[in-house]
Amino acid sequence: MKKLFLIFLTLLVIISCKDGNLKSESLNKASLNINQEQSENLITETKEFTLKGTEVHQIKSTINQKTYDLYVKLPKSYSKTDKKFPILVLTDSDYSFPLVTSINRRLNVEEFILIGISYSKGEKNTTSRTRDYTPTYSPNEPRGHSKEARLVSGKADNFVSFIKNDVFAFLKKTYKVDMTKKVFAGHSFGGLLASYIVVTTPDLFEFYLAGSPSLWYDNHSINKFENEYSKTKSNLKANIFMCIGADEETKTGSKMVSEMLDFKKRLLSRNYKDLKITSLIIPNEDHMTVYPSFITKGIIWAFEKQ
Repeated sequence: MKKLFLIFLTLLVIISCKDGNLKSESLNKASLNINQEQSENLITETKEFTLKGTEVHQIKSTINQKTYDLYVKLPKSYSKTDKKFPILVLTDSDYSFPLVTSINRRLNVEEFILIGISYSKGEKNTTSRTRDYTPTYSPNEPRGHSKEARLVSGKADNFVSFIKNDVFAFLKKTYKVDMTKKVFAGHSFGGLLASYIVVTTPDLFEFYLAGSPSLWYDNHSINKFENEYSKTKSNLKANIFMCIGADEETKTGSKMVSEMLDFKKRLLSRNYKDLKITSLIIPNEDHMTVYPSFITKGIIWAFEKQ
């Protein structure tokens, strides 16, 4: 009897396992069919992501013959009014333009036209920004980019002339721009460029946002330009917002916070007429993380609703 019982029990287990396998196989097939159907439904045409409402123009510099993309983001009410809008011009626009576009959606500020100037077409980003954003030739700059980039440094005057002669002319011709309120924003080498424009051609813009400015560049050459300006000018009509991360003053040697504050002190010591400076040091931010906070606070400062 025991043998018969064991045989019966073994057969029952085998039948149960086969039935379970069949059910499992059936479920797997059903799941596979569902996944195939879902995959077929998910198949779409691949497209590049674009920022809604953004226009892109190619513009060739009449100064250095380089070609740049000009990114333009119009405010919501642009098509509903005949009024003219102030502008915010950005450097390092491959990063800054999409970020500022998103940030501005969340701010309750005066409407403005956002302008981003790309790096020059067909060149490395580091080459373009080193050439265009630095005021002096410094081929052996220890804290600069690559040797290739440093060898083309010091052409900021050409870039400033490009903005003045080509970019502004195009904007006035194409858009409803209020040229009495122009804001320039740059970070790092872009912040150096903002500082350089302030002490050479301050009337190019009305407001300057200088984030983490690389004032150390070429043995603090920015101070030489400011000194030259002060010899013949008693007025410096500009509104300047200087901002930096607290962690940019490091134990390893970086003194960027002190350098920014010293530059502010230098400018104020001249008692320039019509000069207004606001500075801000943001805790727990370093050179690579501070930009979103800097540009947010800078936009609120420059475009605060009256």
